[in-house]
Amino acid sequence: MEDGIATILTGVHTGEVDVTVTFHTDAPQPGGAEWEETVEVSMHSASGELMVRGLMADLDEELPELSFSGPGDYRLRVHARGRDTAVDLAPDDVTEWYLIQVWPAPPQEAAVLRQIDDYGASVRAE
Repeated sequence: MEDGIATILTGVHTGEVDVTVTFHTDAPQPGGAEWEETVEVSMHSASGELMVRGLMADLDEELPELSFSGPGDYRLRVHARGRDTAVDLAPDDVTEWYLIQVWPAPPQEAAVLRQIDDYGASVRAE
């Protein structure tokens, strides 16, 4: 893991996904049962830049900077749903949704809180 970089893999090959980012001063409650996968990771940003970027292209709209308290350690809880819908395809409509919850926190091991989608399981098996 590089400074300020985490990779979230989508099921779609090309196309749009819906991403919501929320900021918290302490660990929030995880999202509900509608989320098929929920994973927590710790991130460190020495520069104070921790952002969501598209892997192969620019985003249609700019998402807020995740390091809202400046340089330091953060915990990201990433929720995903819909990744099994159009794996490796390029759908015309949004088929995947993500919620990223962010709060300042000391480093901890990554944790899988929920994982019921096939795509997430296949990525971990590689």
